[in-house]
Amino acid sequence: MFPMKGLVFLITAFCLFLFMLLSCNTSNEQSEISYEPLEINRQDQDVRKSEITLEQILQMRSGYPWEEFDGYLDSLLSTSNWIPFLAEFPLTSAPGTRFGYSNFTAHMMAVILARAAGTSLLDFARINLFDPLEVEAAYWPTDAQGYHWGSGDLHFTPRAMAKFGLLYLNRGMYQGSQIIPAGWVDDSLQSYSTTTYENDILENISQLEYGYLWWSGTSGSHHFDFAWGHGGQLIVLLHDLNMVIVTSADHLAGEFGQAAWQKEKHVMEMVGRFISSL
Repeated sequence: MFPMKGLVFLITAFCLFLFMLLSCNTSNEQSEISYEPLEINRQDQDVRKSEITLEQILQMRSGYPWEEFDGYLDSLLSTSNWIPFLAEFPLTSAPGTRFGYSNFTAHMMAVILARAAGTSLLDFARINLFDPLEVEAAYWPTDAQGYHWGSGDLHFTPRAMAKFGLLYLNRGMYQGSQIIPAGWVDDSLQSYSTTTYENDILENISQLEYGYLWWSGTSGSHHFDFAWGHGGQLIVLLHDLNMVIVTSADHLAGEFGQAAWQKEKHVMEMVGRFISSL
C-alpha cells in the first residue's frame, strides 16, 4: 500500500462535487467558501477571502500561498490543526488570478464537505466511489479535529490507483456503470492554468498545466493528464494510446527540499522518457 497525495485531491474534489449535485447546487463558480462554519471571524479577514470560490480552489487559484515556495510549509508541518490558517495565512495574490499549489486549501475542501454532509470523507467516498469501483482504502489518517486529510496520506495499492486512472480515461465509466459524471471528468481535465512553474523543472515532461487538481504535460508527441503525489506517485492518462501508467515510490514522509525533489524527479523523468519512446 502506498500513500497517494494527488489521488486524494481528486477523490476529495469529486466527493464535494457529488455532494453539491445531490444538494442541487452544481455551480462551482458560485459556491463561495462558507467561513462561519469554519469558525472564521470575517472582521479579521482580508475581504477578498470571502470571494474565494470552490472552483478557484479546484484550480489552485485561490490566492492562498504556494506553501513550499512562499515560506509556509513549516507552518503546515508543525501542526495537524490547519483550520486557523484560514485566518492566519495571507493571500499572496487576488483570488482567481494566479496558480499557487496549496495543500492547505485541498484539505479545507475535505473539512467543508465533512461539515456540510454531516459524515466523514471516508464514509462518503466509500459509499459513492470506493465500493462502486471495488477498491478499498487501507489507511486514511485524520487531522486533530478528526477530519480525513484532503491533502494526502490515503493509502492505495497500485492496482487501485490504476482503476482510478481507467475511470477517468473512460470518462467516468466502470464496467458499464457511470460512476462519475462524464461532464465532471471533462471539466477536471481542462487546462485552467497554462503557467504553473516559472521555468521548466523537468527535461522529459514539458508544458506543465493544471485543471481541476489534475496536471497535464507533454513528452515527445504525447500530451497527457496525470495525478501527481509527493515522492513520485503518479497516475498518468495517455488518451491517444488508451493507456494508464501508474508509478509508486517512496513517499518521502517528512522530506522536502532539493534532496527530496531529486529523488522524485528521477521517477518523473523515467516516466517522461518512457512516454517519449512510445
